Amino acid sequence: MSGNQQLVLEANFTTWKQNRAAELSKEFNAFEYYCLENYLRDWVDSDEELQSGMVGGSKDGGIDALYFFVNRELVMDSTSVIDPTTVMKTALLLFQIKEGDGFSPVAVDKLTHFADDLLDLSRKEGQYHQTYRPGVLKLMRLFKDRYKELIGAGLPEFEIQFFYVTKKDVEPNQDCAISEKKLGAVVKSHFDKAQYSFDFVNATRLWNFIDSRPKTRKILKWVQQPLDTPEGFVGLVKLSDYHDFLKDQERGELSKRIFDSNVRGFWPKTPINKEILSTLEKSQESPEFWLLNNGITVLAGDTSNAGHLQIEIHDPQIVNGLQTSRVIYDYYRSNKPPGDDGRRILVRVLKLEHEPTRDRVIRSTNNQNKMPVEALRATDPIHRQIEEVFQKSGLYYDRRKGHYRDQGKPISKIVSIVELLQAMLSCLIGRPDHARGRPRNYFGDKPEYPYDAVFGEDKYDLNVYVKCLLIQRKVDAYLDKILDGEPLHRRNLRFYVCMYFVCVASQHARIIQTDILKIDPDTISEAVLQTCYGQVRKSYNTLAEKHQRDDEHDYDGVAKGTELIKKLASALNKKYPDGPKLTISAETI
Repeated sequence: MSGNQQLVLEANFTTWKQNRAAELSKEFNAFEYYCLENYLRDWVDSDEELQSGMVGGSKDGGIDALYFFVNRELVMDSTSVIDPTTVMKTALLLFQIKEGDGFSPVAVDKLTHFADDLLDLSRKEGQYHQTYRPGVLKLMRLFKDRYKELIGAGLPEFEIQFFYVTKKDVEPNQDCAISEKKLGAVVKSHFDKAQYSFDFVNATRLWNFIDSRPKTRKILKWVQQPLDTPEGFVGLVKLSDYHDFLKDQERGELSKRIFDSNVRGFWPKTPINKEILSTLEKSQESPEFWLLNNGITVLAGDTSNAGHLQIEIHDPQIVNGLQTSRVIYDYYRSNKPPGDDGRRILVRVLKLEHEPTRDRVIRSTNNQNKMPVEALRATDPIHRQIEEVFQKSGLYYDRRKGHYRDQGKPISKIVSIVELLQAMLSCLIGRPDHARGRPRNYFGDKPEYPYDAVFGEDKYDLNVYVKCLLIQRKVDAYLDKILDGEPLHRRNLRFYVCMYFVCVASQHARIIQTDILKIDPDTISEAVLQTCYGQVRKSYNTLAEKHQRDDEHDYDGVAKGTELIKKLASALNKKYPDGPKLTISAETI
């Protein structure tokens, strides 16, 4: 790397820290975050997802981050059960990141021991080569449990990628290469058909990758002159050209970011998608493809002429046609089409700057087929209203997942829908167990997890959402300070401490929104939080003594179960006998 390039990398990282990492929790290393954000830009959509795999620290087994993907969707502990018959490809990405050190064969050897423990699906935690911190064990358990769920329908395509990143401009020595071969042998001993790769990423390669950010403009070729309307363009596109439009031209793979605004996931085994594939495969027997398909809707930030029958689309987002697009992409990737395939598909390119209109288009164009109801929630008017209120407080409500991250807004100022939901469940609803274990259930339609209890139209003063979020973050900041190096307990206790604090502050066991609105988050004292934490931690530890998993205290099980909230509810009802009672049942929500 030349001196100028080294300066550019340092300057870019410094700027990133100033803009994105201001007030970043000390739980996360800034350089690790910087590298992961760039390397995972086509894999994860939000800070919440990126943070879920970060485990660097003592007893980390040599890894700083680990992510498991199924059909390019990140698997988290809140991910619902995956249908094995829908799985086409899985991927495991592991990172070791060093800011001040070069490449070391010892570090690669650590990865070898870790990979042996991780990839042996039958190996128990008590049989591991070394002791791992709770966050690492959690991710290892998540991978093993979820992968075992998938293999009933056969072994899916599996990709295992290791990245060893350093900010130094060095090359790996021969000893590093020898250690890497040993690692590859261990991987193949457990998954002999997996696609294994190991990348030594030095300063030069790191900057080259960061500097090659995906372009937000793509070219679409029309078959003939499209209809030009005030709202945009409507016309026919050859299937082969549409397949090229879907690809990331640099990597040659599907461009995931083009579907950012699409609220649905890909469902390859549904009857509709099977019918689409059948139509593609029977090109000689079926009528022209566009006659049998509703077509594609693309929202554009802007458009410009790119030559004869070509249009350049700025920030294209496919808001309807994900299922069709994915089937077309997979079909053409398999090299099945005949060389003279001239079939076409109908494409609408719309330029809509008005946010409510964009939301209506997204909702209406994604509501023709039966899909999970939670997928459409982010387009509800209440979420746009919350977004506006948050901006007045200097916060960015990320109802379009990843939108503000892509704009470079500070990590500490971005609020995900799930984070807000968890804060409401903790502060106002009195269900920290749901906040910890199953928050996304509230986007469904089960009566025990009522969506309207949290995001009902005109149900709450909109400022209560801001207050709940700020109270939760105040509690988080306190736990960051006293639980440094204990992310497992921070993750499990944060919602309970938050609930307990609000009860203490309002002198009620059961909270109402007027209690929340009276609290000034800036005046919350550490002394009060310490008392609340002590009460919660005592009950938490007592219950953990009774719950074991693989001969270890099952702290996660305690936090996600109902025993802890019931124990705390009983204590709070006794502490505040004159106010409304906190009872744990669906009827109280």
